[in-house]
Amino acid sequence: MVTIARDDDPAAAKLVSDGLETFNREVGRHPNPLPLNVVLRDDDGKVRGGVLAWFAHDSVYVDTVWLDEALRGRDHGSAMLAMVEDEARARGAEQVWLYTVSWQAPEFYEKRGYRVFGELPYRLRDGHKRLFFWKTL
Repeated sequence: MVTIARDDDPAAAKLVSDGLETFNREVGRHPNPLPLNVVLRDDDGKVRGGVLAWFAHDSVYVDTVWLDEALRGRDHGSAMLAMVEDEARARGAEQVWLYTVSWQAPEFYEKRGYRVFGELPYRLRDGHKRLFFWKTL
């Protein structure tokens, strides 16, 4: 007998995640994703921005891009993203992709050669969308 129920136990979630990772490694020869992070610090060593990404196989997934508002418009975001892309190429990645929402400056990615490959509505804010971007390296 089995039981299916709502369950927010972190230990149960980890078992599910670990089960899929094991399956992917065995069947798809899928390695564990490796972090590929770039951080911007000020002269005092305080983190003022960064790009958090994951590398696996031939791809990099950009999970988070953030830059302190006071530093925006000075090409720091472009420089950080370029560092991630350069390291991705050095590791053998052929593509990079990310997910963002329409109020998070999608034009920033478009100017850097990223193209939308999918979108979904974002019903919590009228007129906004979830956007999925992709770029060949």
